[in-house]
Parts: sequence; C-alpha cells; structure tokens
Amino acid sequence: MATEKEPKPLTTTMSLQDITTDQETTLKQIWTYLFHLWGIPVDGTNAFKKDPSLHSLSPQTSIKSVEKEPKKKSLFGKMYSMTGSSSSSSSSSFPPDSTQQHSQHHHHHKLNERLPYTLNMIHPEFKQLTVPPKDTRKLFWEMLRLDPVDNHILRFARARKWNTDNTIKMLSKTFQFRLTKKPINEILNKGEATIIKENKQQGLIKNLELQKAVIYNHPTENSACPLIVVRPKFHYSSDQTEEELEHYALLIIELARLFMREHSISILFDLTDFSLSNMDYTPVKFLIACFEAHYPESLSHLFVHKAPWLFSPIWSIVKNWLDPVVASKIVFTKNTSELERFLKPEQIPSYLGGKNDSIDLDHYVKPDGSHDDKLKDKEGLQLVQNQRIELIDKFVKLTVDWIQSETDEQSKELFAERCNVSDDICNNYIELDPFIRSRSSYDINGLLKL
Repeated sequence: MATEKEPKPLTTTMSLQDITTDQETTLKQIWTYLFHLWGIPVDGTNAFKKDPSLHSLSPQTSIKSVEKEPKKKSLFGKMYSMTGSSSSSSSSSFPPDSTQQHSQHHHHHKLNERLPYTLNMIHPEFKQLTVPPKDTRKLFWEMLRLDPVDNHILRFARARKWNTDNTIKMLSKTFQFRLTKKPINEILNKGEATIIKENKQQGLIKNLELQKAVIYNHPTENSACPLIVVRPKFHYSSDQTEEELEHYALLIIELARLFMREHSISILFDLTDFSLSNMDYTPVKFLIACFEAHYPESLSHLFVHKAPWLFSPIWSIVKNWLDPVVASKIVFTKNTSELERFLKPEQIPSYLGGKNDSIDLDHYVKPDGSHDDKLKDKEGLQLVQNQRIELIDKFVKLTVDWIQSETDEQSKELFAERCNVSDDICNNYIELDPFIRSRSSYDINGLLKL
C-alpha cells in the first residue's frame, strides 16, 4: 500500500493493442525526426522502409497486445485508444475520424506521399524553428505533465491523420509557439500566487477574482473529463488587455490538463445573462486556435448553454472560424436534462441544476504562497529531477532500440518496456510537481490531487 510520500501509480493507458502496425511505424518515424533534431544518434532506415500511408489501417493489421508486468490500479482508469476506439463512455470519446481540417488545408499532401528519408536528416519543418534544438528537447519533456509520452505525440499524429510530415509540422509550430510567444510552463508553474503577489496585471487579477472560468471535476470518477465552465456575463473587453486574457486562458487550460485522467477536457460556455456588451471575438479566436493547433485531440465537447436569441448572429460569424473537427464537438444545450445527456449530475455545477457544489463562486480565496514550502527545497528538487533525467535517458535508449529493431518480436518487447518506463515518467511528475509549481486555488481547496 502506498504511503503519502509515494507517487500514485499511473499507466500509459496504451498498449500495442491500441495502435495498428502502420500507426506504430508512423510513431517510429516521428521519434526518428525528433531524435535527429535533438542530436540523438538513431538510424531510422527500418522505420521508413515501409510507408504506412500506402496501407489501409484495417483491424487485420493491428498488433496483438503485449502483456505488461502487473501494476497497481491506474489513476487513468480504463485503457483508451488514441486511434478512436475507447472503453470509456461515448460522451468523452474522440470522434470517429478527426481532421477534416487536415484534408481541407493539407490536401496537397497525398496519403501516399512523404519526404524521402536519409540518415541524420533534420526535417525541413524543424529547420524553420528559430529556437535552439536543445530548448525544444527540454520543452517536450516539460509539456507532458501527466500525459504519457507516446500518447502525447499520438495526439498530434491523429490530428494530422497519421501523416508523418504534417505531424512534424504541427509539432514544430507548437514548439515555436511555446518557446517564443507564450511561456506556458512559466504561466502554470508561477500560477496564481505570483500574479497576485506582483500585483502588476490588474486585468488578470480581476479575471481570477471573478472566477470567470472555473474547473469542475467529477468527485469520484477519474474517467470523467474535467469541465471548464466559462461565464461570459462577467466579461468586458475593457477590463483586461488581450495579453492578460490569453495568460488567464492558458493558465486555466493547463490546470485542467492536471485534472485530466483520460484523454480530453470539455468546455461549457454558460450564456446565462449574456448581453452584446459581453461579446469579445478576440479571446474566442485565441481559444479556438489553441485547441486546433496546440492542444490537438484534447477537446471532448464544447457546450454552448442557454444561448439567448441575440447569440444567433454571433454564432453565424464564429462558426466560420471553426475547422470541422472542432465544429463537430460543439453542442447547444438549453437545460440541465440536455446537459445530462453528456455529463453526469455530479459534474454539473449546482447553480446549473447539477449536484457539484465544490466551488464557492461568490468568494475567491487568493493563493498567497504559504502552501509553497517545497518550492524552496532545492535539495529535494534536485533529487527528483535526477530521477527524471535517468528515466528519460532510459526511455530514449529503449526508443532508439525500438526504432532500429529488426523483427516484429523485438519491436513488441521494446514497445512494452517503453510503456513501463513511460508510466514511471508520469509518476515522477507527480513527485516533481510540488517542487516546481506554485499551489493553485484548486490544490489548496483539495480539488486537485495528482
């Protein structure tokens, strides 16, 4: 039985039964290009001998599952497939085949076309980066949080319909975005306490105090998607700068990712008491762009709740900005019973007719840093970081061997070993988190428990 000091066990929620042989090949190709970017020696020739796009992804090509060593019960619950089949409920599963956006915006890349591979080549999309490769390597391992390593890459691969080159392009743009435009790791780790202590961003502080967006989680079921409830009736564009609003949005999204035990989150726009004075197209565009480009396959549903008649012309504008994938996830609801078709009552806020009263919407308790003792423990931080470095090195070495494997049997064995190490990397983040991230209001009130 685990003690309080021991990390709670996680699993990758993925095994070889979840991806086809062709999809595994695509995954190997993506890792090959990442390693070439980072200067890690690997020969990807075997991974590029067979072009996965030349074959249909039929069930007959699926790799048989590989038995893994027994592990403790997973926080992630049931296994899910990053290819579309899921053992979780349909309300939180991926749509059958996402990325019509890919087919519309990237139709010039035919399915049977890809760049010819040569040893040690840097992918042309990675050559467009204006940041050092070592920074992208550091960023990659930081941005995982609790997301299992392969699953994180598979989000991008699935969003680009398993086209290796387009997946690399998407990853490259996300690296560039996070390293040059939005310091997302810093936004999350400094958290609310730093914002309040520095007292420089009054608009951002006002958003926090108003609790304009709050995260509701099912109190007992880990398989439930976190629900971000946005209350536009409190929004006036003059209350904050565009930068402050984007900072706030990214902080909420990243906190919601920490609640995530399956594969996605949902967002509910509560349009109760909404008026035209609350409408602001700029943050809507930013939010849409984030989920389309930088948080692929992370959105389960986007609920538009209690939309008044005046929202109709607004919607006629907004819907033109949506790619078909995001558009397919939008659900208009009018009452509690309609929400309960997708969400359990225990997750729906009580003020909307549900049973979740975990958040006091009238009083925001400002984090003051008094719960951040571990941020000062440099010795403890170094110990956990050293363990993380060892685990990542082990994962990288196994991945190199997996990419270069000569037989299917070798590939299966190495894949299973990688999954186990990926579990350990997830568990390591749980240990690392209090040493690097200031406690949020959700940590302090006991709602967020990694």
